[in-house]
Amino acid sequence: MKLINRLEKIFQELMSKEYFNKESTVKEVITSLIGKDEEEAEYHSEIYILLKAMINAAKSDGSIDGDEQKKIMDFMGDMSRVEQMFVEHEMKQELDLGAFLKEVPEGMAEQVYYMSLFAIDLDVESERLYLEKLAEGLNLSIDEINNIHESLDAEALA
Repeated sequence: MKLINRLEKIFQELMSKEYFNKESTVKEVITSLIGKDEEEAEYHSEIYILLKAMINAAKSDGSIDGDEQKKIMDFMGDMSRVEQMFVEHEMKQELDLGAFLKEVPEGMAEQVYYMSLFAIDLDVESERLYLEKLAEGLNLSIDEINNIHESLDAEALA
């Protein structure tokens, strides 16, 4: 089965599971979302995209608060110095949604949106606007967006 099809199948299965919600650990969700372990080469490039999705979403309200930093750091777990430098570097960069959208591989749109929503509390208008622009840039349908929001018990955008 192609990787993209496998990711879509895993993601659809996850969205139907009740045990994935805001209390799930990021590492737990990510590993299930991409369906592979750390030994596989594609794992690292997909982790990079999903981590960057989280960081960008956290930046969407102008700053990364303590809870958002914790989610991101929990995801990374025990980091090497290089990984820590990468996260710190990404957190300091200006948000550039257009550039990020160009990095997202085909077939990862729902996962990117999911992790973006997972990383934030969706409590300010700038986060809502960011998610709307992200969804548009990822070509996600209203149904896909609403399913993701429902799976995380988050307020729907539309």
